[in-house]
Amino acid sequence: MRKPLPLKKGDVIAVCAPAGPVDRGRLDRGIARLSAAGFVPETAEGVLAADGYLAGTESHRLRQLEWALTLPEARAVMAARGGYGTTRLLPLLDWRNAARRRKLLVGFSDLTAILAYVSTRLKFPCVHGPMAAADLAVRYDAEALDAFRRLSAGEASPREPWGETMERVRGREAEGVLTGGCLSVLTALLSTPHEPDFRGALLFLEDVGEPSYRIDRMLTQWIQSGKLSKIRGIVVGKMAPVRGDTFAGLLRVFHEAGKRLSVPVWYGFPAGHHGRNVAIPFGVRARVDGKGRLFLLESPVESA
Repeated sequence: MRKPLPLKKGDVIAVCAPAGPVDRGRLDRGIARLSAAGFVPETAEGVLAADGYLAGTESHRLRQLEWALTLPEARAVMAARGGYGTTRLLPLLDWRNAARRRKLLVGFSDLTAILAYVSTRLKFPCVHGPMAAADLAVRYDAEALDAFRRLSAGEASPREPWGETMERVRGREAEGVLTGGCLSVLTALLSTPHEPDFRGALLFLEDVGEPSYRIDRMLTQWIQSGKLSKIRGIVVGKMAPVRGDTFAGLLRVFHEAGKRLSVPVWYGFPAGHHGRNVAIPFGVRARVDGKGRLFLLESPVESA
C-alpha cells in the first residue's frame, strides 16, 4: 500500500465527526487555528448533529466519513473529536479502497480504532494527532501544531529526536513499527475482524480516566490473548493516575506488563489525552534509544 500524499500549507483538510457530538464553539476555535497554520479546513455537512452521546445517527456519521474520505480536493481527513462511535463504523466502509485515495488520516482517542487497523492490517501510515474540536480547541499548543505540520509534510528528520525525552521504566533500546493508541479502544477491537496486528510493533499506549487496576486488566487481556507476544517495546503517553492511585503504582503496572512480555518500556511521550498532544506517525519504523529519545526512522507520507 502506497503512503499518503504529503500535507502542506494551502492543502484542504476534511473535518468530520464519526464519534461524539461536537461543540460549535470548540469547533470554531480549532478550525481557526488550522486556518492560521496555513491549512484549508472544510467541515462535513451536519457536523454539529447530535444523537445522545453520538454525533448523529450511524448513517449520518457514516455519510460524513465517506464525504471526507472521497472529497477530491482533500489531502487529509481529521476527526473533529473522539468520544465513542468510531468502532461502529469500521465494518461499514471499504478501508482498502479508502486507503488507495492516499489521504492522511488524523486523530486520536476514539479514532484509535481506525488508525490502529489501517496502520497494521493495511500497512497504510496515518497520524495520531490533533482533532479540530478537541485538543486544538481546549489545550492549544503552537509547537505541537507545528510538529503536526512538519510531520505531515514529510519534514521530520530521522536524525532529530521527536517529542520529549522519556523516562525508562524497564529495559533499554527498542525499535519497531510505531502504532497503538488509546488502550481502552484498542481492547474493544480484540477478537473482532478489525483487531490490530501488533507483531513487530513499537506499541504506543495512552488513555484517560482509567484507574490502575483497569489498565492492568486490559493489558492482561492483551497479554493472555497472545497478541502482544511479538511486540518490540512499549511507549506510554503521559497518562496520569486517577484519584486513589499513585504515579508509582501506574508505572508498576506497565513495568510488570513489560516484564511479562520481555520488552523495554518507556514512559512520558507527550501525546494523547494529557498535556501536549504531539503528533506521531503510525505504521512506520521508529526507535527509542537508551536515553529515552524517540527517532522516526521513516516518514508517514510519500517523499515530495
